Amino acid sequence: MTTLKGVEPFDPARVQAAYDAAAEDYASAFGDDLDRLPVDRAVLDRGADQLRGRGPVLDIGCGPGQVASYLAGRRVSAVGLDLAPGMLAVALRTTELPLACADMRRLPIRSGSCAGVVAFYSIQHVRRAAIDAVFGEFARVLIPDGLVIVATHLGEGEAYPTELLGHAFDAIGGTFYAEGELEEALARQSFTVEDTTFRDPLPHEHQARRIYLTARRVRRGAS
Repeated sequence: MTTLKGVEPFDPARVQAAYDAAAEDYASAFGDDLDRLPVDRAVLDRGADQLRGRGPVLDIGCGPGQVASYLAGRRVSAVGLDLAPGMLAVALRTTELPLACADMRRLPIRSGSCAGVVAFYSIQHVRRAAIDAVFGEFARVLIPDGLVIVATHLGEGEAYPTELLGHAFDAIGGTFYAEGELEEALARQSFTVEDTTFRDPLPHEHQARRIYLTARRVRRGAS
């Protein structure tokens, strides 16, 4: 595993620049990816059934908007948030959903105002030590009994890619999580995990096993 010295690969500015550079080709490669991902669709469908009609649902790291659009197609009030303006510019061409540029570490959202948070393949771009703060921010914006749905890569350590779809950029950080690690982090922020799903990678994807967690925010002190 490569390590970096003297730079911070998880710096939001580095991550933003990388995804801005690859935005157009990313949308071409992955914009319709849900069509061939039945496990992802099933996780989102179960979430949509619980979130429909309850209030706004944030799609964190929305990219070209495919997850937010999928949820909207199931009558969920989805809002797309992404760190990269280039990604949002692409999303604006393909969806009429509300979109905003935002960092998941500091969401520009009123506390207790959202029914759900969906983060499909975005939390890997924060350091392991910061995941409690990120989940705490998700909890802050949720209503009582709100849902968070997370998808990310299983594994060990970190990776530091410098290229995506032919676009070179300064190294950015990616965190791999061990099974059980995210459940523990969610529990520390007053979430109860209600569903855990796994799948193996497809040939066109990064070759790491996937984990999907659906967790419900519970009131502190509730029995």
